[in-house]
Amino acid sequence: MQPRNVDNYSTYPDRRPPKSRDNGEIDEILSRNTKLPFVHVGNVCGAKIELRTNSRHVSRWWQLNWHLCDSKPDGTVYVINDVEGYEPRLFYDLEKRRVLIVNSEYYGAAKSNGALGLASVILKERGKFPLHAAAVGFEREDKAYCVAIIAPTGTGKTTQFHELLYNVRTSKVIGDDYLFASFDEDKKEVIVEQPEKQLYMRTEIAERHPTFIRAFDGLPLENVVLRKEDCRQKSDDVKKVGPCYRLVYEGRKKCVFDEGFDKCYWSYGNSRVMFPRERFTMLVADEKGDVLEVFKGEEGVADKAVLKYVLLLTRDESSPIIRRIECEEAIEILKEGKFQIAPGSGPPEKWGQYGSEPFYDPYQLEMDKNRQEHFFRKLFDYGILFYLLNTGHHDGRKIEVHQTHAYIRAALRLNG
Repeated sequence: MQPRNVDNYSTYPDRRPPKSRDNGEIDEILSRNTKLPFVHVGNVCGAKIELRTNSRHVSRWWQLNWHLCDSKPDGTVYVINDVEGYEPRLFYDLEKRRVLIVNSEYYGAAKSNGALGLASVILKERGKFPLHAAAVGFEREDKAYCVAIIAPTGTGKTTQFHELLYNVRTSKVIGDDYLFASFDEDKKEVIVEQPEKQLYMRTEIAERHPTFIRAFDGLPLENVVLRKEDCRQKSDDVKKVGPCYRLVYEGRKKCVFDEGFDKCYWSYGNSRVMFPRERFTMLVADEKGDVLEVFKGEEGVADKAVLKYVLLLTRDESSPIIRRIECEEAIEILKEGKFQIAPGSGPPEKWGQYGSEPFYDPYQLEMDKNRQEHFFRKLFDYGILFYLLNTGHHDGRKIEVHQTHAYIRAALRLNG
């Protein structure tokens, strides 16, 4: 295959830096760095978040990620690199509505704890609640409804999200990561909004769903591996060798680079793409009856819907594939927030270990746990149906994706 230029930017670090409350660092760093040439304001579900940075990469991806506006900002995210005396870190000041990320061009920090973290603080004053979840829309009785998918890392949130979009032609792409919810007291409805224009997605989904190899072609990438010798799944510790590299090493699989490809989307678990929502694919039959794979298009995208269902994912050895759960059980699971640390979610030495992430939301700068619990309890008061979906094993057998998808469609009444 002829080599070609690939739009891929390698960042340092390649995951979110640690965060801490400001103790004078923000003003000290700003006093030494007055030239921040890139300034943009993004509209995050009504919160106007300003970016000021000296990083061309962060500037470019911010403009792709958010709906830009000319409004006066409600808060500011600074991303400043080449600052002597500082390790990569995020400092925040909730009172002054500002976040400063120092010596890190990893866009995930600017997006998550930066824009979404600040927006959560600002929108709290306007009665909106943050929700770390993917969402798929569908129409029923001429009304736009949706299901929210909440999941610990590694349980298949993106996979289940994609399966609904791929196999249900009338489904609509809302978002794969974060929502803001509000309550319509008169109609007794929960309205969810998706803030991103394009999605900041992990590229590793292309290993399980090769359709994304075509969909990702030509799009901006971050930290994707471009050479076989740079494979991130190699390790001197045999226990830490990645699954793909292990199969290649044992001769049970051929490396994509040996097949002539110029990149590997799944070598590093936290490599990213800036992905237009209309490029999700679905299966359709044309007038002749031939089954084709096509993009959803702009008509297959929605920014807002009425919340109807919540899928809470788990991956264990004993739970049934799916069951409806009541309020107290859901709250207990969400408050514990047990998850397995994946690449990009923490330092490499902790990958594979278990941690706790209350309400599965790592983006809030300082979480008000009582308010989050109140929000989820109120969802039950509004008649939202919660299901616990197991993507692990049941009766000694691995639960396959086609099984979970069939159960989801039945629960959401999408079989008709």
